[in-house]
Amino acid sequence: MPTQGESDAKSTGVRPRLIPQVSDELWEAHADWWIDEFTDGADPEYVEQILPLAARELDGAASVLDIGCGDGQVSRLAASLGATVTGIDPTWNCVSVAAERGGGAAYARAGAAALPFADATFDTAVACLVFEHIDDVDAAIAEVARVVRPGGRFLFFLNHPILQAPGSVWVDDHLVDPPEQYWRLGPYLAETETVEQVQRGVWKRFNHRT
Repeated sequence: MPTQGESDAKSTGVRPRLIPQVSDELWEAHADWWIDEFTDGADPEYVEQILPLAARELDGAASVLDIGCGDGQVSRLAASLGATVTGIDPTWNCVSVAAERGGGAAYARAGAAALPFADATFDTAVACLVFEHIDDVDAAIAEVARVVRPGGRFLFFLNHPILQAPGSVWVDDHLVDPPEQYWRLGPYLAETETVEQVQRGVWKRFNHRT
């Protein structure tokens, strides 16, 4: 009997590999949080900043791999610009929503550290707010280098690590009038793995790297 990962890969015509099971369970359990809060126009940052920047950088790409595609909003954008697009995500609940929303891209369930594609398959790879959740970052970067053609591009969207240093938090300062809010920076140079409550009852794992 084929595994779930093999069945998913066969349905999209990609080469099957085992999907690493590291911290995917939290994303599987709380996929609705991401889909409801950050996709389909719900998040101003995506609408006003991320997607316009992605559109500019993806313009002219012929074959695109969207790593950690979530519901597929960057994949759909790349497809609308004329590219042939494949989105991959280790979370079945996200891949299912991406397939339902369509938009011209193909989707497969896979992890970034074991991409189910032949060498030099794509001219462009994109990872949008993904790598802070990947444990084996060296393997993931090596896989990107393997599947992107020589001279191709890797578009790497990442929250600046200074904003995700352990113990960092918004502080409301009521000692001044009017009150001010500022960001208290935690120990930036300490590389750590944390599981954080991003919303009541919703937990996600983060890797802080300098």
